[in-house]
Amino acid sequence: MQYGHFDNEKREYVIDRVDLPTSWTNYLGVKDMCAVVNHTAGGYLFYKSPEYHRITRFRGNAVPMDRPGHYVYVRDDETGEFWSISWQPVGKPLDQAKYTCRHGLSYTTYSCDYQGIEAEQTLFIPADDPVELWDVKLKNQSGRKRKLSVYSYCELSFHHIEMDNKNFQMSLYAAGSTYEDGIIEHDLFYEEFGYQYFTSDFDPDGFDCLRDKFIGLYRTEDNPAAVERGEMSGSFEKGGNHCGALKKCLELEPGEESRLIFLLGEGKREDGRAMRAKYADHNAVDQAYSDLNAFWDNKCNRLQIDTPDEGMNTLINTWTLYQAEINVMFSRFASFIEVGGRTGLGYRDTAQDAMTVPHSNPEKCRQRLVELLRGLVSAGYGLHLFQPEWFDPDTEVKPFKSPTVVPTPKVSDMIHGLEDTCSDDALWLIASIVEYVKETGEYGFFDEVITYADGGSGTVYEHMKKILDFSAEQIGAHGVCKGLRADWNDCLNLGGGESALVSFLHYWAIDNFLEAASWLGREDDVKHYTD
Repeated sequence: MQYGHFDNEKREYVIDRVDLPTSWTNYLGVKDMCAVVNHTAGGYLFYKSPEYHRITRFRGNAVPMDRPGHYVYVRDDETGEFWSISWQPVGKPLDQAKYTCRHGLSYTTYSCDYQGIEAEQTLFIPADDPVELWDVKLKNQSGRKRKLSVYSYCELSFHHIEMDNKNFQMSLYAAGSTYEDGIIEHDLFYEEFGYQYFTSDFDPDGFDCLRDKFIGLYRTEDNPAAVERGEMSGSFEKGGNHCGALKKCLELEPGEESRLIFLLGEGKREDGRAMRAKYADHNAVDQAYSDLNAFWDNKCNRLQIDTPDEGMNTLINTWTLYQAEINVMFSRFASFIEVGGRTGLGYRDTAQDAMTVPHSNPEKCRQRLVELLRGLVSAGYGLHLFQPEWFDPDTEVKPFKSPTVVPTPKVSDMIHGLEDTCSDDALWLIASIVEYVKETGEYGFFDEVITYADGGSGTVYEHMKKILDFSAEQIGAHGVCKGLRADWNDCLNLGGGESALVSFLHYWAIDNFLEAASWLGREDDVKHYTD
């Protein structure tokens, strides 16, 4: 069964049949803001951290699958019939309408053709602004005048994934919404910078800030009451669950087109007002989209191959790099499988990802290497899961403070012992550091002084030696490295057994280190680690 195809010219994966058996997701954003969205506009948006800086809510592993999302409904006001541009959540029969999803590099476009109305919704985040744009275009191809109304919908988050999923006695009183000047503002009462906004480039013909007023009782996103009846209730309040729902009424002559821009972002109403002023100019929207494409063209053009195998060319020239870049930008904990509820960085994941992008993203690669080096304890093992800001002396990021009584652990409590150490984690970092220096020529990086997670400091070069020495000490009865709590297979807790994989990895790490030590002329280390 074929559901789609690669469009190599546009660097897109095109989903021609949208009733996929599982989600096909994409990532929007290249800096601080990121959205994880699937082929039917399900997904969520966050700012910097998917754990405690979420903007929209998501219910992972739920039924119906992959909800809620960033949806646009179209309603025929003469018949009362309505549908969604992204197929779901309304889900019109596929033999009555044509739906397509195009996943590009940091953008996704949904299109539908239903009852003579061609509609398109493109989601993307400008490279330089922390705002998600919903670029919606409609064209009347029915041959007659049409009266339509367009509705946006997203469910706003309580900011912290824990608050989204438990203790509603507290969380349902922790936020409120207001509407003013065409802008919905969501206020997280207990947070210093806890605001989100939703607005548009037009004067709305109706709004709802309350999820339950827009959806209605005993309903879902499939059949929201506000869209069904064609009227918004103008709801807002302190407390409850909140959403971004705006309405626009349109009259389109045959062949006439209309374009609407919705904006979803982090910040107060004035932040939304500033973004709206900028992107009310559709030329600015087009320029941001063009700049995003240029951003990825620049990265992809750093390495292009031409082989007799088209599939291999497609994989290496676009999608392998894209996957690696996204992992380095946002970590692997933001997805539909890891839905953002785990601590910020996985040690081995990030070390592996960092070694793939020194040619296309040296700045971010270096940042991740430094964060991993700070997450190394002086005994030579890495902290399997950690937040980079725990060990960053210059960070401005403040940990989430619950409005109820939840003890805040000390940083020292985050440093686990040998019983929770994965034997392979830090070994991956050796090759990542060497690859970075070889690619950038920043040889001084080896002698840069960086702190250890449990106190003290050492050069990058000394960190590398501690990693190698730790694995050399942790060996079993046969001289093979121990698996400790786990090796690369997290599900296999070896409890002191030996792991051939770790010994192979140790050997590979030593080879990488020796290349650096030889180049630096540190002959004592060359002899020691060769032996």
